[in-house]
Amino acid sequence: MANRRDWWKEKRFWLVAALFILLLVGTNLASYYYGASGEVLPARSGEEYDLAVPESLDLEWNIFIEVLEKLQKNYLYPPDLPQVIRGAIRGAVEALEDPRSGFYDEQELENFLIQTTGSFGGIGVRIVEVDDEIVVFETIPDSPAASAGIIPGDRICRAGKQDLSGLGVERAAEILRGKKGSSITLSIKRPGREKELSLTLDRDKIEVETVYSSWEEPGLGYIQITNFDSHTGASFTGQLRRLEKKGLQKGLILDLRDNPGGLVEEAVKVAKLIVPEGEITRLVGRGGKVRDIHYSNAPKKDYPIVVLVNEESASAAEILAGALQDRESALLIGGKTYGKATVQHLEDLSGGSALLLTVARYLTPSGKDIDGKGLSPDVKVKMPDLLRYYRYFLPGRLSTGDYGPDVELLQQMLAELGYKTGSKGYFDKATAKALGNFQSAVGLKATGEFDDATWLHLREDFERIARDRDPQLRRAIKLIKQPGRWPDRGEKAG
Repeated sequence: MANRRDWWKEKRFWLVAALFILLLVGTNLASYYYGASGEVLPARSGEEYDLAVPESLDLEWNIFIEVLEKLQKNYLYPPDLPQVIRGAIRGAVEALEDPRSGFYDEQELENFLIQTTGSFGGIGVRIVEVDDEIVVFETIPDSPAASAGIIPGDRICRAGKQDLSGLGVERAAEILRGKKGSSITLSIKRPGREKELSLTLDRDKIEVETVYSSWEEPGLGYIQITNFDSHTGASFTGQLRRLEKKGLQKGLILDLRDNPGGLVEEAVKVAKLIVPEGEITRLVGRGGKVRDIHYSNAPKKDYPIVVLVNEESASAAEILAGALQDRESALLIGGKTYGKATVQHLEDLSGGSALLLTVARYLTPSGKDIDGKGLSPDVKVKMPDLLRYYRYFLPGRLSTGDYGPDVELLQQMLAELGYKTGSKGYFDKATAKALGNFQSAVGLKATGEFDDATWLHLREDFERIARDRDPQLRRAIKLIKQPGRWPDRGEKAG
């Protein structure tokens, strides 16, 4: 079981790492002002910072200069000194042994800002790499890609005259992005179509939505926040108000699962709407000095709130969840959270680079430091691995004789849809028959082989049933209908 779980985690890691919209997992940004100093938590009066190299470090500094000189004079291959110095800078930051601090060159900074600002110039796709090819995993609604009819499963072969095969997802993403109004011609292989498609798109400003709302039933609302970028607070405000105007009497389910965090200020904006009057969080700097305290002036909601969390709910998501839990204004349901309670800010450097530096940590309203510990849910509900990770099943090709975890996942998804498969982890005749039956049911040719078109239909069908079989969501709905009989904190559920 442990090996199986590790495989699920590894599959999820590589997919998340490959997505066009890259997530910096577990990062809290206190604020960010592009083109400004980047200072977020300014030095208080009486605090001074000496930027000169201390005399005690003269030896180390001289050694560093000597190494550069000897590299330049004596190394067999003439070194690229700017690259060497940038490597030294990265090494200096890595020596802090803080995985949340980092140095970004100009291109890395651009990729990072996509996550924090929630917008970029491009065509509006999320892509993954499969068999050295670039495959569309998702299209962003109302984007140039969506308007042009690009769909998940499309393989982007070329952008202009540039062949994308083997370039990797990050380089492909750089090519697909560009200034608003600029054009790009794509050559696309579509599942079930022999000839390549040629599509010319005009890039646009892509706004990545982070807040999604719906009704579970009349009076019972659901809002999911996927991460906290510069638009999250305003988007949440608008969607919550719309739900309240339409009668949010039974309650609200706030889904923070798989939310890696983001901008502290945006999490605070959300908290100021749903956390009752009082403290939300406090930021503590060097020596335990309080740098800032965030408060809410909101009245207590007249409807119950439950919050869904899991092991990937981190940083800014934990600020919000921790405030709601500590103030006893919501129940947390799911699994223990990630446990990331430090705050970073981004400082501009010369040449378009930047330094992401840990500057503070935050405490929950009761004074808890959850860094490395996480928040324990009030009601523990385990999510089955299949429902937890099915979204990270990649397109590709599987057929009779193949074996391994990918085949096993395919079999589990088919079985959940009601199709009986064969030997676990082995693509045998029974599995081919089950897959062929599924293909016939969705209008595909029953080849019994797994391909991109089959992946698309399988994912769509499984998406429809997964929500209905989500035990954490089902438990939240059940509890929110019984606000007078909510369990004591610490209740466990299977």
